[in-house]
Formats: sequence, structure tokens, C-alpha cells
Amino acid sequence: MRLKNLILIICSFLLIINTLQAEDKKVGEFFGAKNTHMPSWFLNSFLDLSEDIEDLASNNKRLILYIHQDNCPYCYKFITENLSDKTTKNKILKNFGIVEFNMFGDREIIDIDGEEYTEKEFAIKYKVQFTPTLIFFDEEGKQLLRLNGYINIKDFNLALDYIKDKKENSLSYKEYIRVKKNEKQNMTLIDEPDLFTKTRSFVRESDSKKMAIFFESTNCNECKTLHNKLLKDEKTRALLKKIDVYQIDINSPKSIVTPSKLITKIKDWTVELNITHIPTVIFFDEKAQEIIRIESNFKNFHFQSIVDYAVSNAYKDEKEFQRYLTKRADDIREKGIDVNIWD
Repeated sequence: MRLKNLILIICSFLLIINTLQAEDKKVGEFFGAKNTHMPSWFLNSFLDLSEDIEDLASNNKRLILYIHQDNCPYCYKFITENLSDKTTKNKILKNFGIVEFNMFGDREIIDIDGEEYTEKEFAIKYKVQFTPTLIFFDEEGKQLLRLNGYINIKDFNLALDYIKDKKENSLSYKEYIRVKKNEKQNMTLIDEPDLFTKTRSFVRESDSKKMAIFFESTNCNECKTLHNKLLKDEKTRALLKKIDVYQIDINSPKSIVTPSKLITKIKDWTVELNITHIPTVIFFDEKAQEIIRIESNFKNFHFQSIVDYAVSNAYKDEKEFQRYLTKRADDIREKGIDVNIWD
């Protein structure tokens, strides 16, 4: 009887200890999330894209598809800064119509081909990985330009001008931006000799690692932010050390050997890869298949998460980066570490 009571006392004691430990376990805080109300002047749409394109075309306007998600600080910045700018807003009202949808929503969308999808199904079809994502269409429903991630007011207006003036008939978007920004060609890229490996061949062999290629240009302010802030993070650099990392000047006249073993000009390869934003970072797997790309000036948490997504093979199990991002933040917080997605 005494032994039985002793066992009960010990079990009760252990239960109390476990309960106290669970109560003491600290979950990290989550900072930086911001929700956004859509502007009242957005197009009142039934989410039939062909119908919207036709209606807009009759008024000499083009469609912009704005894809967002809840609690997205980049979406908040885009709405409250870019679209609150009077000049920008008036330019859109005169030349465009904006239709919005939530990449995780359940509303029905009729795509240009007549197929019906929920918002989240549509986002998967179009491989939306970042918000905001902006897709510009012409009068025939052809996709003219896609901006993946937040873009500042100045560059956003360049995109608006390119589409409204129908410059796609004479210039690629990349060339248009280069001309408008009057990029100087006599400067050099920001070098990171302890990070970038010099090469002119991007052919993958049987024992090759994954690779990340940084496509940059001279006189690029966002490239400076990339190097002076994002690439200074020790965890990010440690992750990048696990793969091959290269840097390319998109304006260089040099030739390179592509992963498909073709000798071509850098300019032609960037066209083939559809690079429209500088800097762009593209992650490739061991067979030179694209995993994911960075085409926006992200904050540190998102930038590091994209690197981790590619390097750690997380992309193999989770095809949607945003879902991986949420899980990564939760895992970090479970360790008692705060997560600030806007730092």
C-alpha cells in the first residue's frame, strides 16, 4: 500500500513539473504583419478575366491583375504608398483597370481560356510565390509583364508607362528600363570575392551542387541594398556557402556557356530567362532546373527564407513558397525566438 501511494505521489510530482515546464515555455513573438483594405476605385469585377479585358479595351484601357494575401506588409506598402500617390493613381484610372484577388481565397475566377478556378487554384496555376504579384494583359489577353514582389513607386510608374504606351511592340521591358534609367556602362559591379565564384560556364555535371546566379547591373541602387544589408546576414551567407554562387553583369558584352551547353551572349541569355528586374537572383537545382527566383527588394527574413527554401530542399515537399514561409516562421517561434518579417 505504501509503495502504491509512493508511486502515485511521484507520478503527481512529475505531472506538476511537466505542466510548469509547459507553462514556462516561451513562444516567440511575431512582428511586421499588416492587413490592407482594397481601394474603392479598383474594378468592380465578376472575376471573368476575358470579360474584364474586353470591357477595358473598349475604353482603351488594359487589365492589371493584383494578387495579394492577408497580413502582407509588402501589399500594405504597395497600397498605402504606391497607389496613394496622386500621380500614380490618376495614371492607373486613365489607362488601366485593376482586378484583385487573394492567393489563398475561395472566390471563383474564370481565366482567359474559359476555365474556372478558385483564387488559390488560380494562384497555383500561375505559380504565384510572392505578394504582391502584378500581371499586365493586353487587349487580346496576352500577358505582357509580370512583377513578382513589391516594386517602388518610381519603378512601378516605369512599368505603367511601358504598358500604357504599348512599348512592348518596340522594346523589351529590360531594354526600356535600361534606357529610361540611363545606366552607366563604365562602372563595375559590387564584388564579393568570398561569396561569388568566377566562371563563364554554367554547365552542371553529375557531381555539381545547386547554384544561385545573381543578375545585376552597374549603378543599381537595389543592388547596393542587396549587398550592403541582405548579404551581410551571417545565416544567409552560411546557407549560400552550401551551393555554387555566381554573379553576372546583365550589360556585359561577354559570352557564356549556358546550362544547356550553348555558347551565347549574356544579353541573349537574360532574354531567354525573361529577366525584367535588377537585381534578379535565380536558384537552380543540380540539373539546372529553376527552383525559385528573387525579383524584388525583400526584407531580411523573406530573403533568407527564399535562400533556405532552395538550399534546404524544402521546395521538394512544399511547392508553394508562402506556405513554407509560414511554417518556417512558426518553427522559429516555437524555439522561443521572435520573428520580424519587416526588419
